[in-house]
Amino acid sequence: MSDATAAEAKGLRITGLRAGYGRVKVVTDFTVAVSPGEVVALVGRNGAGKSTALAAAVGLRYGQAGGQVTIDGTDVSKQSPNAILVAGVSLVPEGRRIFRDMTVIENLRLGAFTRRRTARREIPGDIEQVYQLFPVLARYSGKTTGALSGGQQQMVAMGQALMSRPTYLLLDEPASGVAPVLVDEIYDTIDRLVHDGLGVVLVDQSVERALERSSRYYVMDNGSMVLDGDSTASAVDRINPILLGTETFGSARVPSTPHGSD
Repeated sequence: MSDATAAEAKGLRITGLRAGYGRVKVVTDFTVAVSPGEVVALVGRNGAGKSTALAAAVGLRYGQAGGQVTIDGTDVSKQSPNAILVAGVSLVPEGRRIFRDMTVIENLRLGAFTRRRTARREIPGDIEQVYQLFPVLARYSGKTTGALSGGQQQMVAMGQALMSRPTYLLLDEPASGVAPVLVDEIYDTIDRLVHDGLGVVLVDQSVERALERSSRYYVMDNGSMVLDGDSTASAVDRINPILLGTETFGSARVPSTPHGSD
């Protein structure tokens, strides 16, 4: 493989993904690409299929009914959730699905369950790195996670995901149920992780915040992708009509706006 081809293959690529629940099709065309060290925003109305698409991309729920998922050029579409996690993609689902009856450090250790035996000696060091990202968790290390605030629980969920050493992180509503004072802290941490090379797909109901924190955006409506472009300040004027239901595109996708012309 040439250097140019290898560079082109680098990244998480989800193309034409279809998914649902049994015979109920929720996602009919989900296409997203993110590179290391990049944040892309995924926005859409409630019920558009965003959470289902992210879960299906990592093999959860009923998995993919079609489409392709590649990680740095390797097709993982038919792999198990554990295999996709080991390959480098971790999901932080909406609602912070952590173990609330377990302590902070127990939750973090669970995040490393896929690590090979030879790498387990590195787990204490990785926990320390999580504590450096979220110092409050170090203070509450032995505390039951359910006793923490919503923002602190979100930090545990993110820390747990980071314990698998992902290359790409799917963040579904990290600001949901989080006190405003902690939202900026969580997003500043995301910025630090991206600066260190992590690729992030970010779902956020706040279009303005999603655009501010990302380089590109995708809009999902009725289970399919309908719009994408650069995360410029004026992009909100293209996105809001879709979210408000005043403009829909059915199954037709609006072409990306050329760079610099949005």
